[in-house]
Amino acid sequence: MWSLELLARRGLRLAAVALAAGAVSACFRPLYGPTATGEPLKDVLAAIDVQKVVTSLNRERLGHYLRSELVFNLDGSGEPPPKRYKLALAVSESASSPIVDTATGRAVSSTLNADVTYTLTNFTGTETIAKGTASASASYERSAQRFADVRAARDAEIRAAKLLADQIKTRVALALVSKS
Repeated sequence: MWSLELLARRGLRLAAVALAAGAVSACFRPLYGPTATGEPLKDVLAAIDVQKVVTSLNRERLGHYLRSELVFNLDGSGEPPPKRYKLALAVSESASSPIVDTATGRAVSSTLNADVTYTLTNFTGTETIAKGTASASASYERSAQRFADVRAARDAEIRAAKLLADQIKTRVALALVSKS
């Protein structure tokens, strides 16, 4: 008797979960499906013109990597369609050295922290479609060899740019999918 009550409760719970899942299944729209207007999202993303990245003086390399990643992620096809949107980006970056060798006083590792403020507008700039901030960090080992240290820092910038580009692409795609 006790096991029948337990089975009945579990059956009711399972039925309630299935009913709830069925009720909200129509509320979700696939991210890379058609947009609200019916146009494929890849075509809408390809219509975004990525503007020159605003960076601080002597910090242009991260902005260059970020813009290159975004141009490729949004339209990696080759034949660009006419642009309907503008994506403006402003990058700020900082580096911190959390680990220092006590014997030599040199930093053993470093962390690059990058923040990007982005704004997606229509091509004329009269309507803001998406706006936000994306953040990424990348750690790298410091070396006493100067060129190895420079290359490790550059690799960290490339990794951070890829992370930022993926975040921005996903957020922009989400805004364009729900835009009617």
